[in-house]
Amino acid sequence: MQPNQVTAMALISGIIFLTFISMGGEASLSSRLGYKRSSFQEESLTEVELNECEDKGQYRAANGLCCHLCPPGSKWLYDCFYNGDQSLCTPCMPGKDYMDDAHRDPQCKKCSTCNLLYEDVQQDCTVTSDTVCQCKDGYSRAHPSQPCGVTSNTGDSGKGTETVALLSVKVPKDVLEEPRMLIEKRMKSSNAEVWRQFHELLPELYKSISENTFYFLYEMDIKYKINIHVYCGVYEITDISARAIFILNYVILEGEEKCQGLLEMILAGQNKQTQLQTLLDSAVKCSPTLNPNTAHEELNISDDGKTAEWLKSPPEKPDHPDRFKYWSQVLSAESFSEGCHFWVVNVGDVDNLRVGVSYQSILRKEPDSACLIGFNSRSWCLWKHKNKYNAWHDQHRTELEVGEHPRRIGVGLDYDKRVLLFYNADNNKHLHTFYAHFSEPLHVALWVWSGVLTIEPVNND
Repeated sequence: MQPNQVTAMALISGIIFLTFISMGGEASLSSRLGYKRSSFQEESLTEVELNECEDKGQYRAANGLCCHLCPPGSKWLYDCFYNGDQSLCTPCMPGKDYMDDAHRDPQCKKCSTCNLLYEDVQQDCTVTSDTVCQCKDGYSRAHPSQPCGVTSNTGDSGKGTETVALLSVKVPKDVLEEPRMLIEKRMKSSNAEVWRQFHELLPELYKSISENTFYFLYEMDIKYKINIHVYCGVYEITDISARAIFILNYVILEGEEKCQGLLEMILAGQNKQTQLQTLLDSAVKCSPTLNPNTAHEELNISDDGKTAEWLKSPPEKPDHPDRFKYWSQVLSAESFSEGCHFWVVNVGDVDNLRVGVSYQSILRKEPDSACLIGFNSRSWCLWKHKNKYNAWHDQHRTELEVGEHPRRIGVGLDYDKRVLLFYNADNNKHLHTFYAHFSEPLHVALWVWSGVLTIEPVNND
């Protein structure tokens, strides 16, 4: 059997299998086939077990059948249904994971990410092979398993050279050790004041970049035209701390001009209260209307579209493709794609709520965080729960210190400047600012559990 025939049979088997699942679930399917899934199916088979079948490319499944191993580029999902048939396999995700041999592993291997400061991508990750990274000129690896580092003379003729690793995806115990070493090395060869300031303010720089990574990345790119591979590399790093270290190291290695620019940006953005007042002075107050077709079935939307009320026993709603299925949230009918705006949400004494914004493209029907505002890359929010406040975006949380609990939460948006901020509308005190490179129009997003949220009218002061 040719590989493409095997793949085609696997896809057909997959369709049949998923149809069976939708009719009665995995447990009933297993019972209809006459066997139960065991822990044996979760383990890798030994060579002896593989050789129990006549064909070395097969394995003995828990149901007693000999099934073909999944081909490279796919992951195992279920054993075959007939002796000598192909096991059910699904493709790995291109650019995300891979599998380079025949196997029966339920998970593909994750693609490696090159450190674009010190490595070039020699070969992109495919579904059958991992990413191949090559050290740039002037860098090398002390060991094939270690990251690229600077090759420097140790000063000991008996030892020759050593390789000093500069950055790895895992953040070291002292997260500032790497950038601090790079700055101190610069200070030895330059008396420029920027290095002393950078060294002194390093903890503050790290904190600011961690909280607003993409804002500083965007602004630095506007001003200095950051290398596209470095720019994209930041988006590939999922750890907040590692992203901040990546940017700090990049700026330090680029020299005095970029370091000075980053310092000026961070120092200019430290007065958040001034930022809030500036935005409110230039923004237009609005009162968006909630779209009932997006509202979860437990939310009742008022006739004027301004209020969302959580109901324990709600009346049945007609199904709609835009309706959130699992989370008690709703989006506005209007959206913003330019300009400066602000609106106020009356939250009263509600103790479990989210106020924020979202793209129209946020998912609606999944039970996981892909649909929950603030827990994905398509939405931002301020979450109040048990009198504690957190800002959320893409599952990243920033704890907020809030003195007086707001009964009215204001939201300010300067779409063109990529600024989204939240404030206590009772006293106009700043709560949190997001900096983001918005790529779609933004809708008002509300989530509430056991309470009522109301968007105030424009003329309410």
